[in-house]
Amino acid sequence: MRKRIVLALAMICILALAGCHNRSMNYIIENEPSIVGIVEEVRDDSILIYIETEAYPYGAKCSVSLDVENRDSYTNLSVGDEVVVYYNGDIAETDPLEINAVYAITLRTPAKREPEWDKIPMVMVDGKLYYDTGKESEIKDRCAMMDGEITSSVDGSETPTADDQSNFGTGYGYQYGTDDTIELLMNGKWIVFEYRAGDGSQVRFGDRWIDRDSLSEETLEWLDWYNSLSEIDQLAVSAIPAELLDASGISDGEDAQAATN
Repeated sequence: MRKRIVLALAMICILALAGCHNRSMNYIIENEPSIVGIVEEVRDDSILIYIETEAYPYGAKCSVSLDVENRDSYTNLSVGDEVVVYYNGDIAETDPLEINAVYAITLRTPAKREPEWDKIPMVMVDGKLYYDTGKESEIKDRCAMMDGEITSSVDGSETPTADDQSNFGTGYGYQYGTDDTIELLMNGKWIVFEYRAGDGSQVRFGDRWIDRDSLSEETLEWLDWYNSLSEIDQLAVSAIPAELLDASGISDGEDAQAATN
């Protein structure tokens, strides 16, 4: 009888532990402690948020693990996002503070997005500017050792002026790539940055970045309107300024539609 009781208790513990890792978002929101903060930095395995609570009335910075229990959590984070972090109630009194047991993260207020003609994401390495291509590296086998790390950052509307500096955050390791490229490890993916001339004053059109100086004010106003549309509404736009098509290297309507997807 004792063996049966012990076995039953063991099964209950196992099921309880399994249930903890399959809890719904609603359950976590209704039952777990939470804290609100503004994202100041996004790293590979954590975010740095600024919090103001009764316990920290003068504000404090807190590192939050991205090893989140609920996989439906909001993890496509950007600097400036206001998020709600649901956790076990323990905050380590380190510098910065730390929350390591995270159950869920939800978005409360998205960051105010900068105008589309602000600087393209870029880094400076060895005195050269490398621009985000938006492409993931195809290299499978690579050395585990980094060639460097992004250690300082400027505002997203500015151009980096010092080595190992970006305009989108710090803490990203990088390796030198081929054909004058740098590959940054960002959120578990290796993203390709390429060297090219220019000051970073570019606008986004679909998946392309175009030098702002190559476009007229009328086209820039049209692009500002276009980028304010939802993706579905963008697909319904049939008339695209000719100079925008030329600057983006699009030669026909079919390519134009593909560029906006």
